[in-house]
Amino acid sequence: MYFIPYALSIKYFDPQFVATVGDEVSHLDLLTWQAFFMKNLIPVTIGNIIGGAVLVAAVYWAIFLRPAAPK
Repeated sequence: MYFIPYALSIKYFDPQFVATVGDEVSHLDLLTWQAFFMKNLIPVTIGNIIGGAVLVAAVYWAIFLRPAAPK
């Protein structure tokens, strides 16, 4: 959540730095805001929502809703 927007800010606001390190960093042209949202932020957010809902529901089921063992 921090490093990609930071790199995008450097890319757009300091082109001299990008020109200096451009030979060392491969695929720098693929780093865009659209790629950040579509290939990173949205899929990760959806995965966190689904994974969190499934894992939290499984833990709650295991702790509270599971039938009690007979004594």
